[in-house]
Amino acid sequence: MNIGRLDKRVTIQSRTTVKDVYGQPLDTWSDIATVWASIEYIGGREKLRSGVVDASLDVTVAVRYYEQLTPPKDSDGWRIVYVAREGTRYLSILGSRDLQEERRFIVFDCKDGSEVQS
Repeated sequence: MNIGRLDKRVTIQSRTTVKDVYGQPLDTWSDIATVWASIEYIGGREKLRSGVVDASLDVTVAVRYYEQLTPPKDSDGWRIVYVAREGTRYLSILGSRDLQEERRFIVFDCKDGSEVQS
Protein backbone atom coordinates (compact mmCIF):
# COMPACT_ATOMS: atom_id res chain seq x y z
CA MET A 1 0.00 0.00 0.00
CA ASN A 2 1.32 3.41 -1.00
CA ILE A 3 0.81 6.13 1.62
CA GLY A 4 0.05 8.63 -1.16
CA ARG A 5 -3.24 6.81 -1.82
CA LEU A 6 -4.60 7.94 1.56
CA ASP A 7 -6.33 10.97 0.05
CA LYS A 8 -9.80 10.99 1.65
CA ARG A 9 -10.64 12.40 5.07
CA VAL A 10 -12.88 10.06 7.11
CA THR A 11 -14.18 9.91 10.66
CA ILE A 12 -14.39 6.59 12.47
CA GLN A 13 -17.16 6.45 15.04
CA SER A 14 -18.35 4.02 17.70
CA ARG A 15 -21.90 3.51 18.89
CA THR A 16 -22.52 4.55 22.47
CA THR A 17 -25.65 4.41 24.55
CA VAL A 18 -26.64 7.36 26.72
CA LYS A 19 -29.78 8.09 28.67
CA ASP A 20 -32.14 10.84 27.59
CA VAL A 21 -33.84 13.24 30.01
CA TYR A 22 -36.48 10.58 30.77
CA GLY A 23 -33.90 7.89 31.55
CA GLN A 24 -34.50 5.95 28.34
CA PRO A 25 -31.47 4.51 26.50
CA LEU A 26 -30.56 6.40 23.35
CA ASP A 27 -27.98 5.27 20.76
CA THR A 28 -25.56 7.97 19.63
CA TRP A 29 -22.28 7.98 17.71
CA SER A 30 -18.98 9.17 19.19
CA ASP A 31 -15.94 10.09 17.13
CA ILE A 32 -12.92 7.86 17.70
CA ALA A 33 -10.59 9.46 15.16
CA THR A 34 -10.52 11.55 11.99
CA VAL A 35 -7.84 10.19 9.66
CA TRP A 36 -6.71 10.08 6.04
CA ALA A 37 -7.89 7.00 4.17
CA SER A 38 -7.98 5.21 0.85
CA ILE A 39 -11.51 4.23 -0.21
CA GLU A 40 -12.16 1.60 -2.88
CA TYR A 41 -15.59 0.51 -4.02
CA ILE A 42 -15.05 -3.14 -4.93
CA GLY A 43 -18.49 -4.38 -5.90
CA GLY A 44 -22.19 -4.19 -5.35
CA ARG A 45 -25.37 -6.19 -5.38
CA GLU A 46 -29.08 -5.74 -5.64
CA LYS A 47 -31.73 -7.88 -3.98
CA LEU A 48 -35.47 -7.84 -4.36
CA ARG A 49 -37.15 -7.94 -0.95
CA SER A 50 -40.91 -7.72 -0.67
CA GLY A 51 -41.10 -5.96 -4.01
CA VAL A 52 -38.44 -3.38 -3.07
CA VAL A 53 -34.95 -3.29 -4.55
CA ASP A 54 -32.28 -3.37 -1.83
CA ALA A 55 -28.92 -2.23 -3.23
CA SER A 56 -25.60 -2.20 -1.38
CA LEU A 57 -21.97 -1.54 -2.24
CA ASP A 58 -18.93 -3.34 -0.84
CA VAL A 59 -16.14 -0.98 0.15
CA THR A 60 -12.63 -1.30 1.57
CA VAL A 61 -11.17 1.56 3.58
CA ALA A 62 -7.45 1.55 4.40
CA VAL A 63 -5.98 3.84 7.07
CA ARG A 64 -2.61 4.15 8.74
CA TYR A 65 -2.18 1.95 11.77
CA TYR A 66 -3.20 3.62 15.02
CA GLU A 67 -3.45 1.72 18.28
CA GLN A 68 -6.97 3.07 19.02
CA LEU A 69 -8.12 1.77 15.61
CA THR A 70 -6.92 -1.79 16.06
CA PRO A 71 -9.46 -4.19 14.66
CA PRO A 72 -12.53 -3.82 16.87
CA LYS A 73 -13.90 -6.79 18.72
CA ASP A 74 -17.48 -5.60 18.10
CA SER A 75 -17.33 -4.13 14.61
CA ASP A 76 -21.13 -3.84 14.55
CA GLY A 77 -20.74 -0.87 16.87
CA TRP A 78 -18.39 1.01 14.52
CA ARG A 79 -18.93 2.98 11.33
CA ILE A 80 -17.00 5.28 8.99
CA VAL A 81 -18.36 8.66 7.96
CA TYR A 82 -17.09 10.01 4.66
CA VAL A 83 -18.13 13.37 3.20
CA ALA A 84 -18.03 13.01 -0.59
CA ARG A 85 -19.05 15.44 -3.31
CA GLU A 86 -22.37 13.61 -3.60
CA GLY A 87 -23.08 13.93 0.11
CA THR A 88 -22.26 12.22 3.38
CA ARG A 89 -21.72 8.46 3.16
CA TYR A 90 -22.07 6.11 6.12
CA LEU A 91 -20.05 2.91 5.84
CA SER A 92 -20.97 0.06 8.17
CA ILE A 93 -17.85 -1.83 9.24
CA LEU A 94 -18.20 -5.59 8.71
CA GLY A 95 -14.66 -6.54 9.70
CA SER A 96 -11.10 -5.29 9.82
CA ARG A 97 -7.57 -6.57 9.56
CA ASP A 98 -3.98 -5.47 10.04
CA LEU A 99 -2.69 -5.43 6.46
CA GLN A 100 0.23 -7.87 6.14
CA GLU A 101 0.52 -8.00 9.96
CA GLU A 102 3.10 -5.19 9.87
CA ARG A 103 1.29 -2.57 12.00
CA ARG A 104 1.43 -0.11 9.10
CA PHE A 105 -2.14 -0.14 7.77
CA ILE A 106 -5.58 -1.27 8.92
CA VAL A 107 -8.10 -2.27 6.27
CA PHE A 108 -11.81 -2.08 7.08
CA ASP A 109 -14.26 -4.16 5.03
CA CYS A 110 -17.45 -2.13 4.83
CA LYS A 111 -20.91 -2.00 3.36
CA ASP A 112 -22.08 1.35 2.05
CA GLY A 113 -25.31 2.21 3.81
CA SER A 114 -27.67 5.00 2.91
CA GLU A 115 -26.74 8.63 2.57
CA VAL A 116 -28.85 9.58 5.58
CA GLN A 117 -28.46 7.87 8.95
CA SER A 118 -28.81 9.02 12.50
